[in-house]
Amino acid sequence: MSFIVYNLTDDHAIGVYDTEKQALDNVNSGDSMLSVIEYEWKETDYLVSIKLNADGVTVSNKFPGKTIEEQKDLIEIEDAETRIANRKKSLKDTIKQDAKDLIRELDWKKTKARDADFANGNSDAVTAWLNERNSIRIKSNEAEVVLDALTTEAALQEFNVKEQFN
Repeated sequence: MSFIVYNLTDDHAIGVYDTEKQALDNVNSGDSMLSVIEYEWKETDYLVSIKLNADGVTVSNKFPGKTIEEQKDLIEIEDAETRIANRKKSLKDTIKQDAKDLIRELDWKKTKARDADFANGNSDAVTAWLNERNSIRIKSNEAEVVLDALTTEAALQEFNVKEQFN
């Protein structure tokens, strides 16, 4: 048997030890984010592949039967997928905020449009103002569609939110 020191906050194993004492010596007794968990370590286990099970008290290798190299490759794929998902979320938040800011910048036009329509006896200026606001919303939605279609980190790096509103 071996003993895994597991970081509960960051959800990853940080060390494997031959004895529970060795594991506990590497854990600050007041540190509730670290846990020592007994585990039957195999030569084919890769520390990064060790994950806490749903029961919250045991761990297992999430890629059983895979070589260490295969596990490393699978971890890299997972990490890339996570980075891509996080970057997309960040960019979507930026798109939404930029659209909100652009719409807010148009607020002054509303009063001007109402005054112009009152003076002219029509609703042309308010309609134009509403169309301008709607155009920003449409561009925002289109930008999110373009963003969702991107599948690589390089493509996400090249994506420019500001260009989506031009």
